Amino acid sequence: MTDLTTILTLIKELWIILPAALLVPFITFFLGRLGSNKDRKLKYRTFIDIDEIVANYKLKNLPDVKNGTKLIIPEEYKGLEKEVDARIKRNELISTKFNFLKIKPLGESIVTSGWISIKMRSTTGKERWSLSTSLPIISKDEEIYLPTDRLDKLNVEYYLEEIKIKYQTQVGEKLIFKSTRRKNKGNETVVKDSHSVKRFLLFSYDIQNSKGKNAEWIFLNNEKDKDKDKDKE
Repeated sequence: MTDLTTILTLIKELWIILPAALLVPFITFFLGRLGSNKDRKLKYRTFIDIDEIVANYKLKNLPDVKNGTKLIIPEEYKGLEKEVDARIKRNELISTKFNFLKIKPLGESIVTSGWISIKMRSTTGKERWSLSTSLPIISKDEEIYLPTDRLDKLNVEYYLEEIKIKYQTQVGEKLIFKSTRRKNKGNETVVKDSHSVKRFLLFSYDIQNSKGKNAEWIFLNNEKDKDKDKDKE
């Protein structure tokens, strides 16, 4: 009987002690994770860089576009793509210049769960339209392209009034990139870019803001120029 009493007493003491023994390491681990999660989010925090590009159909004249580069086809573009492909088959002359948006992540993380919405406005200010589409997973240092033209607005001169990209990093941080463009009286474009972090699904706070003016630029292909110089020699 004494042995049984001893065993029951031991079990009772373990029952009291065991939860506390498990709770302390759990609390320590949880507090440690709070700090490590914040550090991981900062380490993998990734920003979005965009450029507006004018190029030939499906970027065929751009020297630095790699094989396998993703060209996103939003629903609004499919009508134009079908019409252009039909004209090419008929050997009809078409406009060789189209508008694209280049999207590139800057940071250590892949970009997932991406969604982009773009608002366009005619330079006369009389017309507005938009497009939106999901984005594929974008790897670190990868560039993807999105056409912004559409068939029913092909002859309308326009500019991108607002670009908004919602996305997520590989550690679960949700961000929003927003770029707005406003035309001045001298037809100069003022650009405002910002990145914000989402909190509790409803709220977000800015972590980066910038303001500037749109500038034109071109692609340089130094290797091609070197080959031309060699041919001249």
